[in-house]
Formats: sequence, structure tokens, C-alpha cells
Amino acid sequence: MGHCFGADLPSAQLDRAPFKFQHQLLGHPALTIEGLAESLPRLPSHRVMYSKGLSDLAINFDRAHIDHHNGMSLVQTIETIRTSSSYIAVRDPQDDPAFQGLYADLCAEVTALQRQAGRSRAIHEPRMWLFIASPNAQTPFHFDRYSNFLMQLRGSKQVAVFPNFREDIVPQEICESYMARNDSIPLWRDELDRHAIKFDFKAGEAIHIPYISGHYVKNGPEDVSISMAFFFQTDETLRWSRAMQFNHRLRKLGLKPGAVGASAARDTLKSTAMQLARGAGRVLRRGAGQAPAG
Repeated sequence: MGHCFGADLPSAQLDRAPFKFQHQLLGHPALTIEGLAESLPRLPSHRVMYSKGLSDLAINFDRAHIDHHNGMSLVQTIETIRTSSSYIAVRDPQDDPAFQGLYADLCAEVTALQRQAGRSRAIHEPRMWLFIASPNAQTPFHFDRYSNFLMQLRGSKQVAVFPNFREDIVPQEICESYMARNDSIPLWRDELDRHAIKFDFKAGEAIHIPYISGHYVKNGPEDVSISMAFFFQTDETLRWSRAMQFNHRLRKLGLKPGAVGASAARDTLKSTAMQLARGAGRVLRRGAGQAPAG
């Protein structure tokens, strides 16, 4: 396949179902605990979020570093990660030289996979995230605005992934609001677990989490867990996202639009309408800025 992924990746299933496959990044110097100890302090502080090791699937994942701070510095957290019950999430590390080559390789390989599947000519908004966690730490139930490849680099975990576009798992209105960049809200209910597809996950393995699929993670007890996520949008997921944003606007007007994902033609119309509305808004804002004062 390439530098990052093995040849066992079933590209036809992208964004249709979760699946596990092999990656080829074990031993990459930027992705060891020693390499991370050097690079993470160089990143802007707002990109490196750390907290206590989480144990409740209902915690608001987006606010964990605020609501559940571990009382230590980043350096202390990294040095004691095996025993301190801590969790580190790193957003967009690719600006650091240690990750730039890896980021370029991931972008190229995922673009090739999308073209192979006939889903997208390109990928959009590609991003890297890193997760370093103490044994037994958990990632609470949540969903993302992107498609995701999650690669395990050290330790083990169980990943539970839920079907996307399911109103009984993530209500459409909540998903639309999140796509419109509103804050996430805790969604976990114990009865949801019967819908989960659970993967036991060890170093050298990767998993595809489809666009907006709810998921949670439980790290194994034997070692520190290091994993990396590569998030991206495709032509298809961008169309879904814009259609959801359009639905969100319609709901604010008191309307009840049809769910996104049920009709490709309807999603395309909504996506186009959202793009036109944004374009008109930019024109109006520019016009207001150019209007003479007084």
C-alpha cells in the first residue's frame, strides 16, 4: 500500500462500516513516548490538553481538560503517565517538524484510498490527533465531524463503534447542531451499548471509524496507551455536513427538515443551498463593511 497502511484495508467500506486493519508506523521516532516528550512541549499550549484518567462514558469529552484537570504540568503528566491516571489529547501536531513527513504520507495515502473507492477526488481538512493515556483510562462516548483512522502505537484498548446516521443513537437534531459548530453535549446511556461493534485493539492495528459514528475507548490495564487519529473530510462527508448545517438553520426557523443520509439527491440540494447562503452572507458582510459611516 504505502508507508503508513498495510494492504488489507477494505476501501469499499469507508464511511459505511467500521473495520480493523494493519498499519506500518510502529517504531516511528515521533510516536514513541520519548519522541513525544520532546515534541509536545514545543507545540502551542492550547493544542495539548490533559486531564485525569477518565472513567465515566458520560463525561463531556470536549471539556475534560477543563472539568477534570489532573493538577500537574504537561512535563509532569508525561513523566508519570504510567502511574498517575492521566490522559493527554494533542490537536494538530503536524506543524512540528517531527510530524510533517508523516502527515504528508497520511494525506497522500488516504487520498489514494478515496480515489480507489470512487468516493472522493481529494480529502479535505486533514488533521492529526494524538492520545496518550494511563492504563485503564477511557475516552468517553462521543462522535466526530470527520472520518477517522485510529492507529494504535503502544498498549492495547477496546474500541466500541456505533452505526452512523442512527436517530436512536445520536439524534439528528443534536448532530446537526454539532455540525453547525455548537458545543457537544453528553449523550451516553447504558442501553446504547447493545448497538456497539467492539474491537480489541493492539499495537500495529488500526481501525476506521466512519463519519459521525459514535464511539468510546477503554484502554488496557497492562501499559500506557499511545494512539494517533487521522481525521479528514471527503467530497461525500462535506456534502453531508453542509446539509446538516442547512437543516440546523431550518430548525431555527421552526421547520422540521428530513434527515440527512436518507436521500443523496436531497442532501445535494441542501448542501448547495448552504453554500449559496454562505456566499450571500459573505457578500452582505463585505457590503456592510464598505458602506460609508454616518
